[in-house]
Order: sequence, then C-alpha cells, then structure tokens
Amino acid sequence: RRILGVAKVISGRSCDLRLLPDSKGDCLPSTMALTARVLYDFDGDTENGELVIKEGVKITVHNQDVGDGWWEGQVGDGPVGLFPESYVELIQGEQHTQSSAVHEEDPAPEDHTHDADDDDWDNENEDEQRGGAGHGATRGYESALTAPDDPVSSLSPTQSSVTTFGRKGTVHKDINRFTSFVKTGSEPFILGRVTSKGTDADKITIMLSPEGTPMWEPFSSPYTVDVANPEKKKKYYGMKKFTAYEVTITSDKGPSPTVSRRYKHYDWFHERLMAKFTLNSIPPLPDKQYYGRYGETFVEKRRQKLQCWSNRIARHPVLSRSFVVNHFFEASDNDWKAGKRRAERDELCGGALMNTVQHPEVVIDLPKADVAVEHFGVFMKQLHLNLSKMRLKFIDHCNQMSGPFMGEWHKMAGVIKGLATCFALEETEYASQLNKAMALTAEVFMDIGSLHAEQPKYDMLPALDTLKEYIGMIQVYPDLLTVHRGAMGKVKESDKMKEEGRIDYQEASEIHSRCEVVSAVCQAEIYHFQHERVVDFRMMMKGMLDAQIAFYKEIVQKLETTAARFSDDTNL
Repeated sequence: RRILGVAKVISGRSCDLRLLPDSKGDCLPSTMALTARVLYDFDGDTENGELVIKEGVKITVHNQDVGDGWWEGQVGDGPVGLFPESYVELIQGEQHTQSSAVHEEDPAPEDHTHDADDDDWDNENEDEQRGGAGHGATRGYESALTAPDDPVSSLSPTQSSVTTFGRKGTVHKDINRFTSFVKTGSEPFILGRVTSKGTDADKITIMLSPEGTPMWEPFSSPYTVDVANPEKKKKYYGMKKFTAYEVTITSDKGPSPTVSRRYKHYDWFHERLMAKFTLNSIPPLPDKQYYGRYGETFVEKRRQKLQCWSNRIARHPVLSRSFVVNHFFEASDNDWKAGKRRAERDELCGGALMNTVQHPEVVIDLPKADVAVEHFGVFMKQLHLNLSKMRLKFIDHCNQMSGPFMGEWHKMAGVIKGLATCFALEETEYASQLNKAMALTAEVFMDIGSLHAEQPKYDMLPALDTLKEYIGMIQVYPDLLTVHRGAMGKVKESDKMKEEGRIDYQEASEIHSRCEVVSAVCQAEIYHFQHERVVDFRMMMKGMLDAQIAFYKEIVQKLETTAARFSDDTNL
C-alpha cells in the first residue's frame, strides 16, 4: 500500500524507482535525483516558490520537466523550489538517492488526470466559459506601455539566467517565465535555441512597403469567407444542442465546397492561432452567452460577428496561407480529424515560426526601428483611451435615443393630440381639415419618437461592434512591444559582451541577425494593423453617417408631408 502511494506521488516525473529499507526494515521506493553545482547567485522570489541559491553550492535536482528553462530542486534539507536551469551545471556521475516514506494513515492523493480524446467535441458544453489569454484576454496594456527598459538587458547574473554561447561568455536569459518575451518564443529564437527550420513552402517573406517600412508579402490568392445559414441541431436524443454554420470561402477561382462549423470548432481554431502565431494580432472571438443563445436575434448576431472575424483572419497575409487556416475553412468532415491532429502537432509555433521568416530586400536599422515601435506604443495607448471614450459616448447616445429623445417626441405628440381632441369637440366642415391635420401631426411625432428608439441599430450599434473589436485587438500589442524591447536589450547585451571579449564577433552577429528578424516581424505586423485600421474606420464612419443621413431624411420627409396638410387653400 505504501509503495502504491509513493508511485502516485511521483507519477509524471522521469525517475528511477528502487526499493530501499526504512527504519522498520520495510522496502520503500526511492528516486535517483541528479546533483548540480550552482554557477551564479540567484535571489529567487521565495513567496512564489523560487529558491535562493549561492554560487558554488550543490543542489539536488528533483524535476527537469518544469518547462520554460526552470528546474525544481533543493539545497540540503531545505525547501523544494524552482531555479533557472542555466544557473547550474550537472555534476557527471553524481546522483542522490531519495527515499520516500508514506505512512498508512496518510495515503497519497489520488491522481484524477486523464488523457482526453483530441477529437471529442461533445465532452464540453457548447458555451462553456472560456478562460486564460485566449479570445483577446487583457494582457496589461498600461503596464506594458509605461514599463521601464526591459530588465532582460541587464548583465547581472543575479537578475537573469544564462544561456551559454561558447566558453568565453554568456548571454543572459530572462528568468521571468511569464513575460511575453519568453512566452512568445522570441527569447529562445534570439539565443539560438530553436532548431526547427521548416521547408521552403513554410517560408514567410517580409518585403519593403511603399512607405519604406517592413510589410508582409501579400498573399497571391486572396479570398473571402461567408458564414451563413445557422441551423439548430441536436445530439443524443435532444440532450446536446448546438448551432452549426455553413462556411464557404470564395476566391478568384470561385466558391469552395461548403463546410459545417460549430462555435466549438471556432474555439479550437482560435486557440491554435494563438499558439502558432504568437507575434500576430489574433482578434478575440465573439463573446459567449449562457442564456438565450439559441434565440433568432442572438444567432444572427453571432453569425455576423463570426463572418467578420473569419474575414479578418483571411485578410492577414501570413495567417491566410497557413495550413491550420486552410484546414478550418475547407476540410470536410472526413478530413477534419487528421488535419486537426496535424495542426496540434505543428512544431513551427512561436519562436520556431520565426526561423521561417526571411527579409532579403529589407535592411533593418535597429535604432530607427526601436524609435518607430516605441512611437507605435504611444499611439496605441492613445488609441485605446479614445476608443474607450468613444464607445462609452456611443452607448450613452443609444440610451438617449431610446430614452429621453424618444420620450420628448412622444410628449410633444401627446400635447398636440390633446389639442386636436379639444378642436374635435367643435366639429364643423369649416374646421375639419385642421382637426385632421392636428391628429396626423400627433401620429407623425409618435412615429419620429419610435424612429429615434430604432435608429441605433442602424448607426451606433454597428460602430460599437467595430470599436469593441479594436479594443480587444489592442490588448495583443503590449506583447509585441515587450518582445521588441526584449530584442533591443539582447542587442545591447551582446554588443557589450563582444567589447569585453566574452563572446566573439560571429556569435554577436548571429544574435544581431535574429534580433533583426524579430524587429522586422514586429514592424510588418504594425504596418498591417495600421492599414487595416484605415480601411475599417473609413467603412465604420461612412456607414454610420449614411445611416444618420437616411434617418434625418426620413424625418424631414415626414415633417414636410405633415406640413403640407396645413397649407391647403382653405377659406379661414
């Protein structure tokens, strides 16, 4: 029983199990832990489970599979915690035997983990709450824009972990595994730790734009996406309900075969895009809804938003040509499962994807690029502020239109109708035409009030959809700014180490070259965003103004028609 308990505790770790006698002579399992020597002092955050270790001491390594460059271990009989793997070196041939005694009265916790079927779409509710960074979750925009110089440029080994580039010196690695610079895969790429290269078909080209800045090479076969005919469906004798949409792409070769997609498919699609294209702006999916999600109004609204979202993906020069995008928009039911697994096993994600980027015609001036990207950060901060203000004002205007504005017209209609009723008490042929005109005026004023209540759906609400979409997209760009700052920090660090003779010219040049790739990617994404923004807001403002023109024209027409009833030739 004790043996099984220990096996559960250490399940999931790579270790060598042995049976060692305890004080009572019973055999207990043990693990063979590795021993490492600390190369640099590390003042970890003990409150977050990190260790404080000093140069020269030996540390027992319990787990090398923590991820993101971190190991788990302990010094002597001290607490178990995390430390950067590149701060230590393993001592060859030295292992430490650990025995684990589990008392009968303290059984190990049960392991409830299991492997889910990677193609089981029915294990979760269609509208289960999403979490995490997907779907445009906020990523701390204010802090990213106002942050000081990126700490990864520091040369202090007590603040950064290290990655060896030869025997003479090291370029430091960010110990904060939660920063965008690390999570996007940019740091491993810059430090030369990414080996996946891809094939020629995977190559992504950055070219020079007419404005003289980096831009993505345009996609040679553009297409549009149509999401239509939402249909309510059931499974398991009505126990499982969902809405399916017909998705069709149309290119210069004509429409492709229509495929059926649920919101759950879109959810998966969004997650794969976020995992693969870490430096591209992936717009958030339309919000989920628990109640009323099968109502006609909600389903149609979601269809419109999914179509808008799909076309934004299709317009991106890099995303639109990727396998996962083509698979989602075109794969039939028979091909779906195989393509889904291929996308989930794609190795060209994050930093590995940057290995496929080439910019043969674009010379990157890193200091100039740094200024341009920082300027974009200031622009985005102001854009976020003003979009938020505009959104709040538009919402307030919608409330005014359906509240006070409508109410005022209805009140005016009420007093006019009251006067018309008074006039009707003296019904004569001489006054009949005036009485009818007064009653008509009251009706027209009521209609105009109702027009005010209905008008937001034609002008303000479509504009609010665009504002909300952009506010969600903006949350991605602090990651891009942080990554670019981190790359600039690595450039400065490698230059200093080259001057000190700690790394040679070739190593520094390779770091510079990879930082140029990161900078080119950031600038190309900025260029795409700015051009999309111009098109989108031009359409938004024109649509809003056209709707308001039509609105006021209808009011003028009603007023002119009513006024004509009072101008007939009548002998008063």
